[in-house]
Amino acid sequence: MGGLIVKEAYIQGQIDPEYQSIIKAISAVIFLATPHRGTHLAETLNRILQSTMITKSKQYISELAKNSLTLQKLNEQFRHIAPRLDIVSFYETRPTLIAFKSIMVLEKDSSILGYPGEASKALDADHHGVCKYESTSDPNYIAVRNVLMSLLRKIVSTTDSKEPPQSNRRELHDLKSLLAITEVPAIDYSFFRDQWTPGTCEWVLQDENFIKWLQTPDTMSSLLWLNGRAASGKSVLSSFIINNLAERGFRCQYFFIRFGDQKKQALSPLLRSIAYQVAQTIPSFSQKLFEHIDEAIDYETAGHRTIWERIFKSILFTMEERTPLYWLIDGLDEAHEPRATMKLLSDVSHSTIPLRILFVSRKSSEIEFAFQKVPSALNPRMTSVEGHLEDLQSYVRQELSMPGSSDFKEDIVKRVVKRSQNNFLWVRHAVSKLNLCHSLADIEAALRELPVGMEALYDRMASSIVQNQSPTNMSLALNILQYVTCSLRELKVTELFQALSKDRSDFLDLERSIVDMCGGFVVIDNGGNVTMIHHTAHEYLLSDNKHPFYVDRSSSHKSMFLSCMKSLMATGLRVEVSRNREPEFVSYASSWWSSHLALTSPDCAQIDEVLKKFLTNHWVLTWIHILAVNNQQRILIQASENLSKYRLKRQRYDSQRKEKGRDIVEQELLESWSTDFVKLVGKFGASLRRNPESIYRLIPPFCPQNSSIYRIFGKPEAKSIAVSGISTDNWDDLLARIPLGSSSYASSITACGALVGILTRLGSVSLYDASTFEEATISPIQHGENVYRMELNNTATLLATYGYRTTKIWETSTGKCKVSVDNIESRPRPLSILFTRNNNTLIVGNEDRRIRSLDLSQQSPTWELVAELEEPGLEGHFLNSSSYMALNREGTLAAVAYRGYPLSAWEIDGPVHIGHCWRARDEFARGEVIGAVWHPHSPEVLGLYIGGILFKWDPYEGKIVEVPIRASRLAISRDGNLLVTGDALGTVKVHTTSNLRLLYQLTSQDVALGLTFSPDHRRFYDIRGYYANAWEPNALMKFAEQTDKYIESGSETESFTHSVSTYSSPSRRVSTITVLAASPSGRFHSYGTEIGTVHLVDAHKEKSIVTHKGFLSIEQMSWSDNGKHVCFSDTGKRIFIISVDLDPSTSEPVVNTAAEVPMKNITKGAITHLLFQPDSSQLLVFTSKTIHTISLASYSVSNSVELDTAESRWIAHPQDPKLIIGFGPQRALVLDSSLQETQAYTINLESPLDRTAVDKVLVTQDKKHLLIQVSPQNNNSREKTLYYFETSKFSISQKEVPSAEQKGETVGVTPITLPRNVSAGIALPISFNPHGCLIFLSRDFSICSWQLSSGISSAINPNHNMTTTSSLLPLNSHQPKTVAQKPFKELFPLPGDWISRDCLSLCAVWGVEKSFLCPRNGEVAVVRCVALA
Repeated sequence: MGGLIVKEAYIQGQIDPEYQSIIKAISAVIFLATPHRGTHLAETLNRILQSTMITKSKQYISELAKNSLTLQKLNEQFRHIAPRLDIVSFYETRPTLIAFKSIMVLEKDSSILGYPGEASKALDADHHGVCKYESTSDPNYIAVRNVLMSLLRKIVSTTDSKEPPQSNRRELHDLKSLLAITEVPAIDYSFFRDQWTPGTCEWVLQDENFIKWLQTPDTMSSLLWLNGRAASGKSVLSSFIINNLAERGFRCQYFFIRFGDQKKQALSPLLRSIAYQVAQTIPSFSQKLFEHIDEAIDYETAGHRTIWERIFKSILFTMEERTPLYWLIDGLDEAHEPRATMKLLSDVSHSTIPLRILFVSRKSSEIEFAFQKVPSALNPRMTSVEGHLEDLQSYVRQELSMPGSSDFKEDIVKRVVKRSQNNFLWVRHAVSKLNLCHSLADIEAALRELPVGMEALYDRMASSIVQNQSPTNMSLALNILQYVTCSLRELKVTELFQALSKDRSDFLDLERSIVDMCGGFVVIDNGGNVTMIHHTAHEYLLSDNKHPFYVDRSSSHKSMFLSCMKSLMATGLRVEVSRNREPEFVSYASSWWSSHLALTSPDCAQIDEVLKKFLTNHWVLTWIHILAVNNQQRILIQASENLSKYRLKRQRYDSQRKEKGRDIVEQELLESWSTDFVKLVGKFGASLRRNPESIYRLIPPFCPQNSSIYRIFGKPEAKSIAVSGISTDNWDDLLARIPLGSSSYASSITACGALVGILTRLGSVSLYDASTFEEATISPIQHGENVYRMELNNTATLLATYGYRTTKIWETSTGKCKVSVDNIESRPRPLSILFTRNNNTLIVGNEDRRIRSLDLSQQSPTWELVAELEEPGLEGHFLNSSSYMALNREGTLAAVAYRGYPLSAWEIDGPVHIGHCWRARDEFARGEVIGAVWHPHSPEVLGLYIGGILFKWDPYEGKIVEVPIRASRLAISRDGNLLVTGDALGTVKVHTTSNLRLLYQLTSQDVALGLTFSPDHRRFYDIRGYYANAWEPNALMKFAEQTDKYIESGSETESFTHSVSTYSSPSRRVSTITVLAASPSGRFHSYGTEIGTVHLVDAHKEKSIVTHKGFLSIEQMSWSDNGKHVCFSDTGKRIFIISVDLDPSTSEPVVNTAAEVPMKNITKGAITHLLFQPDSSQLLVFTSKTIHTISLASYSVSNSVELDTAESRWIAHPQDPKLIIGFGPQRALVLDSSLQETQAYTINLESPLDRTAVDKVLVTQDKKHLLIQVSPQNNNSREKTLYYFETSKFSISQKEVPSAEQKGETVGVTPITLPRNVSAGIALPISFNPHGCLIFLSRDFSICSWQLSSGISSAINPNHNMTTTSSLLPLNSHQPKTVAQKPFKELFPLPGDWISRDCLSLCAVWGVEKSFLCPRNGEVAVVRCVALA
């Protein structure tokens, strides 16, 4: 057991800092007969112990049983860190004498780990002798000594030239998360490597084509295709080649495409796995991957072309590494897209790293066709695995265990191999039968009865199950075969038996029972997965209903669906999930139940009944909880898609029946949940990741009232949380609206990385966070002159602005101008801008038909001419300045448009003219092009003619396709799959680029002036004058999930057919809300808009009254304490005072304009604040430099004073209502009712900042404490600080009237500064509740409460380790599944489409109504929550 203890110690040492130095010092491990996979003698030893009086059976001995779960877990953990070590495993070859009997203690397969690069060697010894040697001349001693010497020489030789250390465990974990790696390929490698027999596969090392592939010159890439018939040992050969390459020290990456796992058949997981393995080999590549995180690409759902372009072509293939990489792809024929896989991986001509690519598969016409298309530069070669009978002979010789002479055994070998048809699977079956024979007659009978061919073999295996099993076991075997055959990923042993509702304890040896009962059809791999013995066995069970174990697809998927539902509807599952100990099968059930549903027959009433029960009870929320805990919200989109498929299938079935009228309510239920699942991801994804349990009570009330989740779960929560004030009852596709202000008219928009950039006609660029739509700290960026174009790089770290006189490059993190270059004297307008060559070059295409560049790596770059596009003359056409230019992503192709001239395509290097684009209807019709883009992955141009005709043109082939859509704007998604267009009527359409099919459309007010996709193409943005919209339609989210799925003919999963989704925004014009206030006495709140309207809302009756219509934006608003007056001001500095009374007979509000007071000629500076005196006798009007008093008796200005102080926030004095107190950044001032200074205070801050501003002043309801939020004047919301005061520090004694001299003196006040980890998490403090809890908006847009008294005591005690809630951690931070008790309490999260700049600045808590007020798309949402009281 010593070797097992060493493995466990090495694993534990990885995470214990105390042993870090020891772990780093370990370079190699030698195992001497270590039972890595256990031994069959463990059970025997325990029985011996039990039978003695001395001792009892030992638990640790039980854990040494063959393939025990403990050993499987240990091997799985060690597998991830083993690549850092040189591993040599010695195994015994002689039986050990135990109790007068010779027994083989450890078989070879248990003594070898089977890892790539592991060296395995035999010792001529029994289990006792592997570590005991007779002398230094003992051959076993010499073998072990030589290995030690070899390892030592290797360690010494690499000490001085050692590469940088490999990524640590944290980096590997982060890399796995980034690339969505759920399983390392070493598991599949070990499974096949364990089946290898020494002496086999050696032929490939002598194969001419393999040698040429292996010995390709270092600077060149090459491709080899190894092919053979089914079951000819190809995957074992692959494992042999992988091990051989690793032993030679080559950098080898590999992937086994498995027929039993849907995810392993797609191209995207293959690419992600290869990238992960390369990153482990090349640390600099790993670092580059992390640097590109800001591109905000979700690689788990990204299409294979996006992964190939962004990870391989843009990063790996441009690195300076010159050591070749060896890629082996096994099972190409089992991939969803064999041709596409070979084609994509052959596109390596531009790689600076030499690549050796090896495909292993069955030979098919499809792959053969793809192989013929491989570029000749890769020197493609092909080798067959057929005809190498020496492998079969070697296998039979080693595995045949019958006694007899060598001649007799050799005769058996020849007879078996002759009948094998080069099929290893058949040979394995034959040898197992022959090893059971005890006489010559038995052997001859077995040889005669061996079936010929795979189908006959499977018939025999099926018959043996029928003959040798009891009816109970035969039924269980059929169920196992159904589940294994139709599962959508491989099931682990425990998962399988939980799915079958079987108790593991009922079986003495569960793994052995599964294999024996199923007659050899299934095997258990090294990861504990139950899988079919071969792809041909899978095909056999599904193909013919005549044999006894025919598997009916529909029936099997029904059984799997019901098992999934039973697992997800189990009693107590929610508690188990909360404790992080849900049953193993729950993971499979939560991911795949909907896929099985989509593959069932629509005529089953049981399925309908179970599905309805699931969707109308709390189990559906528990399922969503499970997905959120495991960060698998994307499964909701998959489930939405599958629900839609099943519903459509049912509709078709019902329409064909004579007895129609299936429950319409059930159909609507499926349709409603299908929509709900997708919207939950878009609008509450961040909330679910942060707090998975919010799905039960916090999220449903915020869903639209017509949604199923609201009707079933949200409405019953109305006593705790209720939402009103929103006019729409259904989900909409508008995620957010970004107001730009009345003076900022947008001209273009772009979205890259985590930012959205909007260029205005005034020459400024506003940058917004793509998650929160909060304006960036450094925004807007002012170029200083008129700006023609802007461009963000892919990571949004750099911004280029091209102005009239200068071009500038900005750092978006600091807002600093990094480069400023004078434009050329002729001042040509830029038509296209592009960052290339890892952001070191800026390419600009100008209207003078010239393409220029800036080398940004230089300290003072200058314009360099890249190409001058001299158009060839065309008879009858007049050539003028270009009006439009599009560059492809690499900056190697250009498409140039002119007025009165056809679109022209160019290769920039040269330049070389490719051709002209002529209208499809007439060869000589030019058509004026008003917009064009290059497809990012193919040399195709998509564009618009002036008449609104959409076209797709291949300039090399001359092919063109046209579709009339009446559009005037367009943009293409980064993966090249989608195109969005906009027209003059405000309609936006999304098309697929493959066939220009309409996928989605919406109509909204105002013309769409600019369009762009988000980096993950699940969202698109448009600009419509003075505002921008972010749209997140269901169709795009579903399409993003489906993009990389290719469904072969006959596949079990149907391709998803997207129906055209349409959405029209409300016809009313949405006006941005500028101010919001609520009556202290309750019932009424009011808000003003940018167009000068003021609304009074009766919250009890949910009615809105327009109390004022003007033309100027409303800027400030305030209510009197008695709730009888509301006042507001506009940008014209007019003060309006409105009286609000109740009609005694009807209790309806009576609203009148009491006064309009012009202040333009009186005030200095903009009006910053309005404040009623507590007795409602006067209204105070504040500007940055003056204070004015308006008497509510005469409605005239009665007093005015000028202030000699920084701009302050004013409130009524907490302890004396006759006084007011204003708080500036470092000073507080108390004034009396006549606006005379009573006392001044200096606020003593620990680290005072220059240029700060007070954002918020809050008073506790007991008037004993104040909270002030201060931030830098550059509005850096991430640096806000909170100060806590006792109000008694500002008390003024009425008996002590200060003298004139005393009035000039200041009193020092020192506040308590709240800990940074607290203030950094608070986006906006809103109010205090009666219990002294601070109600605030958190950084990730949840409304939270904090018991301030306990928090302050923690702040005062510096030794107290204050813990923050998970909701206050930075966005995208990794959250553990279990979180300790936190002092902050999340009351409710805000939906994603509520998050906007308005929300950040205007949201308020209305204490008397226990409500939260939040502006949303021109309305005010009211959230009534009892927790706010």
